[in-house]
Amino acid sequence: LAGCADDSSCASNPTLTIGGERPAMVQIPSNYDINTRYPLVMVLHGRGVDGWIQSTYLGLFDRVDSHQFVLVYPDGLSIDGRKQWRFTPTCCDTPEEEAADISDVSYLTGLIEEAAATYSIDTSRIGLIGHSSGGFMSFTMACEASHLVTSMVNLAGSTFVDLDQCKPASERVSVLTIHGDLDDTVLFDGVEGAYLSAPAAAERFAMLAGCDTNSPMARPDFDLVGNIDGAETSITTWPGCLQGTEVEFWKMNGGPHIPGPWVEAGLDALVEWLLDHPRS
Repeated sequence: LAGCADDSSCASNPTLTIGGERPAMVQIPSNYDINTRYPLVMVLHGRGVDGWIQSTYLGLFDRVDSHQFVLVYPDGLSIDGRKQWRFTPTCCDTPEEEAADISDVSYLTGLIEEAAATYSIDTSRIGLIGHSSGGFMSFTMACEASHLVTSMVNLAGSTFVDLDQCKPASERVSVLTIHGDLDDTVLFDGVEGAYLSAPAAAERFAMLAGCDTNSPMARPDFDLVGNIDGAETSITTWPGCLQGTEVEFWKMNGGPHIPGPWVEAGLDALVEWLLDHPRS
């Protein structure tokens, strides 16, 4: 992925809107410097909200400066009055002939390419954070746009049951999956024939990253959600992943579909996980 940082053509006061007829908003660090290459973070919202609300919920606007990244926060299309992502042609009860004409993979891929052409981006660190519908979309991007996406965080989403639907993946992607076991919207245990359970989704991408899925490892529990007592989040990881990738599963014990309030250090850890997994 070539960008303006490669030919020194980045503007010092770039536009904060990209995407043409389907615009997406952008926030850059207040001390933005074209001589610095910044990670690119794209947030994909849950059904019924938008990119601004999702970014606020996850505390991303405040962390653009403290963690030094470029944030892109697009909106899904409105279906039955609620914005959501088209992560499969049949995700949204849309007539097949209409759904076939709309590809959110193409749209989001185009945004990544335009962002790299507009801002000084470190193209080895292009990360997605998706919640619910946005989590499903992030998994789809990790399959179909793995040549661009280097890391992703899925919160309360899942992915295809059929592994063959991820065959387009050409590169390994670092994946963090976060899911509450009391989620009553996207069920922690999955739905047979529809989407994988949270542990199975994490293990799927551990396998795709070349990790040793026969040797899961536990890391110390930590506190991610403020209104659940104690260190409610348990961590599983897998050793031996290839090309410097890493896959982790954070299980929020007692966690719902929309956790909160977050522990600030937990949000820092989430963002840092995304930024700390470049493609080697």
